[in-house]
Amino acid sequence: MTEYRMPKVNTNDAAYTLLGWLVEDGGKVAEGEPLLEVETSKAVEELAAPAGGLLELLVPAGRECTPGELLARLHPDAASLDAARQRPAASADSPAPAAGGPVLTAPARARLAELGIPESAALALDVPVVRRAEVEQLAARLAANGQPTERAAEQAQPEAPAPEAPRAAQAAQTTQTAQDPQDPPGTVLAPLSRNQRAVAATVTASHREVPTAFTAVDVDVTDALAAGRELAAAVGSLVGPAELTVAALATRRATDPACFAALTADGRGTRLVPGAHIGVTFELGAGLFVPVLHDADRSSLGELSRAMMGHRMAALRGTFRDRDLQAANITLTLHTDPGVSLALPVVFPGQACALSLAAPRTVVLPDPDGPGFRTRSLVHLGAAFDHRLLNGRQVVSLLTGVKALLEAPHQLAGDTL
Repeated sequence: MTEYRMPKVNTNDAAYTLLGWLVEDGGKVAEGEPLLEVETSKAVEELAAPAGGLLELLVPAGRECTPGELLARLHPDAASLDAARQRPAASADSPAPAAGGPVLTAPARARLAELGIPESAALALDVPVVRRAEVEQLAARLAANGQPTERAAEQAQPEAPAPEAPRAAQAAQTTQTAQDPQDPPGTVLAPLSRNQRAVAATVTASHREVPTAFTAVDVDVTDALAAGRELAAAVGSLVGPAELTVAALATRRATDPACFAALTADGRGTRLVPGAHIGVTFELGAGLFVPVLHDADRSSLGELSRAMMGHRMAALRGTFRDRDLQAANITLTLHTDPGVSLALPVVFPGQACALSLAAPRTVVLPDPDGPGFRTRSLVHLGAAFDHRLLNGRQVVSLLTGVKALLEAPHQLAGDTL
């Protein structure tokens, strides 16, 4: 008999939500086959069975579980499973299921907010865990019935709701919030999503631990914007300032290695792992994610472009795996919404540097080739850095190197064209 305990999925979370079992209670599973899905603060992760056997399920879907908690047992045969089921069920390691309605995952909560569907409508669904897929099905059903989303709570409630549903809805509205006695009537409270709580923890740790400095350069991306359209046709995927900046940053890994380093655990040295592993920020409705382009310095522009498009789709759907979000040694934060001229990025603890890319802005400059003026597209490329690891000269070297590549974009194309 093999015990299955919740593994440590990542270093950021103290607990994970058990979304669902992929094998039914008493079902047979082989070693290495998918066994369950859990949601961390950033991703949904599919976990495999550590051994083969018959599943004795101890913790139901919808529970929040901590690393090391006993979730199930895998028995070698039916006799062992039957004997286990005859033992008393209650123990410190197998707590009773939590009371209440279904659990709302962070991507589901974000999608409900996008669609304007009250959470109570989703909490009335007859499922243990409401994921983004269930929200999409709910929205489609409401649309097919001609029901406006602002009335979704009334329409989705069963005629005689079980008492658990109202309690769950009330719990969801009050979790991790506290009414301030000075709040005026009508004040609306809403809990932070799990994703946003993770963002808050990272930003707080950065401000607490990292002595940050910042510098920025202007980059003329007029030629890059034109080249991007040509390169996109060649590689079959989007090539814009973000993709070109990632490629340029990866190229500078060999020249500016200190910008890809980290502080050692004792704070007395630096740690530099092989490769450029570039985290890129995406926020497209399901929360803020920073997926990693691993070994970007060994990837072509086309490969980077296609990988970034895959990350965009995962950010839109909230379908990242934790392995997609781990092991960055530098970060590029994208602030390319129109009108954003400058942004100060957060240096992730464990990294030396984070770059920020703002939106292109149109400027009129004197024409260096003759009298008159010309119109150009400029962006601010900034870098916040850990001053314990880097000095301004090293960061300026990185920024000016990336700038030079962006202003001669065909150097980044390689064999693309």
